[in-house]
Amino acid sequence: MDKKFKMAAGAGIAALAVVVAGGGYYHFHVSSDTPEFAIKTIQESLDEHDTKSFYRAVNLESVLDSGYDGFVNGLTVNENNLTPESKESVKSFMQMLRGPMILSLKSAIDSYIATGDLNVEKNGGVVELLEKTGLNDAEIRDVKDIQINDADKNEAFADLIIYQPELDEEFPLQFILTRGKDNQWQVSRVQNFQDYVEKIGQARRAKLDEYLANASEINSRHESIVREAEQKYGMILAVGNLAQDKTRAELKTLINDVFKKDWEARKQELFSLKIPKDAEPLQNLYMRICDLAIAAAKDYAKWMDDQNPATIKMAEEKIHQVQDLSKEAADLAKRMTS
Repeated sequence: MDKKFKMAAGAGIAALAVVVAGGGYYHFHVSSDTPEFAIKTIQESLDEHDTKSFYRAVNLESVLDSGYDGFVNGLTVNENNLTPESKESVKSFMQMLRGPMILSLKSAIDSYIATGDLNVEKNGGVVELLEKTGLNDAEIRDVKDIQINDADKNEAFADLIIYQPELDEEFPLQFILTRGKDNQWQVSRVQNFQDYVEKIGQARRAKLDEYLANASEINSRHESIVREAEQKYGMILAVGNLAQDKTRAELKTLINDVFKKDWEARKQELFSLKIPKDAEPLQNLYMRICDLAIAAAKDYAKWMDDQNPATIKMAEEKIHQVQDLSKEAADLAKRMTS
């Protein structure tokens, strides 16, 4: 198995049950009663699509249980805006999903072991879990520090080193192996998945906060320009008359050279931001607002020439949409900020 093997091939948290294969680290001979042999067996069972051997080396149910607990706890810890009671409600809801989700994960793993395909069409929840945990983009780097517990010779530890692009650093997933009565070792659980989920959540929160601050600065700056342009618009009307060609020409120039160009510049600045996944709904709103404002400016400029009631009606309808969507965007940004 390639050492660049993506975590996505292991189905999110379910990947924790398979990725300890690492990637070609244990081709040398190891005794069958060692933790290293269990690691080697996992790798070989995946390469050979040997389900029986895989389950001799991995207690999948136990790994999934510990991984799911870490996922739920890590997810709620990062929700700082929730009350303790709300966090408990979220945990209770997530526990309701535990059975179906673990069945889906196990099904995806079974499919992957047997065929090399997760069969996500039948295990759709796995894809969402991959994205929530960031494991879809994680990459295996190494397996390190395999050692037997000095305090309990029937327990061993192994660190799976993964690279997480969202963290831009490596993270050691710590696995526990246990020795059975037959002296064979088996991967039994992951003990720091909560720490990993918390760290992913913190990184995503930081990127979201950065996006919100940058978008707010862009919008505020351009709103000031729009307000100044509106004052100039009013001044032109105060000394002129829409019935005059000169007045309409001045207004058209203001609309094209200030209003429209400023909305185009705003759109480009917002478009150039790094967009976290959680910010995509807000970003889409901003893009829609900009497009409508640009289209409205074009309609207003056109109306200065054709004086067609239908043209001004289209412009005003677009402006009303801009106002409604702007309020919606402000409310959403406020909720996301809190």
